[in-house]
Amino acid sequence: MVTLIKPEQAIDHLRRLALPAARIVSDTRQIKTGDVFMAYRVGHGTAIQDSRPYITAALDAGVSAVIYDPRDLEEIPALSDPRCVALENLSAHAGPICSEWYGKPSTQMTVFGVTGTNGKTSITQWLSQALDRPKSRAAVMGTLGIGFPGHLEVTSYTTPNAARLQTELKVLLDSNAKHIAMEVSSHALEQGRVNGVQFTTAVFSNLSQDHLDYHGSMAEYAAVKFRLFQFPGLQNAVINLEDPLGRELAMQLLAKTGVQVWGYAVDHKAFAGFEKFGKRLHAIFSGGMQFKEYGYQGVFEWQDSGRTEVSVPVVGDFNLSNCLAVWACLLAGGMDVLEAGKRIAHLKPVSGRMEMVLGNSRSTGPLVIVDYAHTPDALEKVLSTLRPIATQRAGKLGCIFGCGGDRDASKRPLMGRIAAELADHTILTSDNPRSENPEKISADIRAGMSNGKSVEVILDRAAAILSGVRHAQANDVVLIAGKGHETSQEINGRKVDFSDQEHVLLASGGSV
Repeated sequence: MVTLIKPEQAIDHLRRLALPAARIVSDTRQIKTGDVFMAYRVGHGTAIQDSRPYITAALDAGVSAVIYDPRDLEEIPALSDPRCVALENLSAHAGPICSEWYGKPSTQMTVFGVTGTNGKTSITQWLSQALDRPKSRAAVMGTLGIGFPGHLEVTSYTTPNAARLQTELKVLLDSNAKHIAMEVSSHALEQGRVNGVQFTTAVFSNLSQDHLDYHGSMAEYAAVKFRLFQFPGLQNAVINLEDPLGRELAMQLLAKTGVQVWGYAVDHKAFAGFEKFGKRLHAIFSGGMQFKEYGYQGVFEWQDSGRTEVSVPVVGDFNLSNCLAVWACLLAGGMDVLEAGKRIAHLKPVSGRMEMVLGNSRSTGPLVIVDYAHTPDALEKVLSTLRPIATQRAGKLGCIFGCGGDRDASKRPLMGRIAAELADHTILTSDNPRSENPEKISADIRAGMSNGKSVEVILDRAAAILSGVRHAQANDVVLIAGKGHETSQEINGRKVDFSDQEHVLLASGGSV
């Protein structure tokens, strides 16, 4: 007989079955004796995840309780075990239940949630760097891992599932974290992974084509992203006003009361049309920025409230925009303008985000940049940023990239067209082909490259990097895009070690 409970009964039920120190998990590979196992289905199409088939294994592993979603579930003999209880629509309730079980850890910290197609990793990494101090630790959750700056536990996801996320929040709180900067993916929002998190500040960086294989349309993709700004208790919304959907989001929020809206833009012209909101919109922008050899110098300004001279150690207007987002978050948290500017000046490069692997003052070879750009918008922004730098060096701009397999194929010809238009020479190679044929992927990309510019196809990524770096002249700029920080390739169900940065150094004759 199935025992069916309501969400408000879950904690009392768990307390009767599990010890207070028990963890809640939804992956049997993480189970320890006495844990609680959550089993439910999330996702749709080809991206369905369902942990319910592992209920029997969880019971055999010694869990103290199992909470599962009974919808569309075939009868499993193990469900008669008295440790099992059913809760309908568990995916929506998992986060709040886990949060309450751990004492609502997010309510005891300042939580920054960052969403958008591009920029999430840079903003969260820099925000944790800017906030982290010995007596006020700041942690980060995202693509590069979970933990404190410089000491991250590498994971395989951007935003953890609900059980893992709340468990990690509790661990970080117990490690004296006062602030959390969290990447919030569209999948996480759609699947309810961040339900139960008390966000203090939400950041919107931008929106461009990505994940349409999952969301179906840009309208649905945007609607899912906007959910972050509807969380109860949200105090601040930090929004890029140079993005059309960012402007739409800001307008929606300014039409309501309760949330402080902070709009940021590299160009002050982006605030045109928002004058009617007066000081209800906190306007954050830059002025007089000039790119020097290793970054920007100029002024960051909070309209009518203060300004400070800054030296920002980044490459690219989009990274300058990301720094403005971080500065706005610091101000929204109560930091004064000058102190926030000082902290921006001490930011360190983020792995695989416009990372300069070759080309410093001690190098005689080409300038080689490794970046995670894997969407049309990101590739266009990176190449547009590097073009004037190549011109300044009197060199050519090369681009080495591929597209991931088993993912949105519609972006492949778009990225091919962008590379053909903006780079002088392009080498098409493998990214993470997964189960797809790399030749088919490169053909899809090449279908968009019609202007006759120099294009090679070298599917072995190591050989492509070797050729691209060794054939470049000393004054050239070479972009290696798509994998960024990743240290492996997914090929036919296997992960093999692979680092773009290491292969760049090998190609240059340097040490790994």
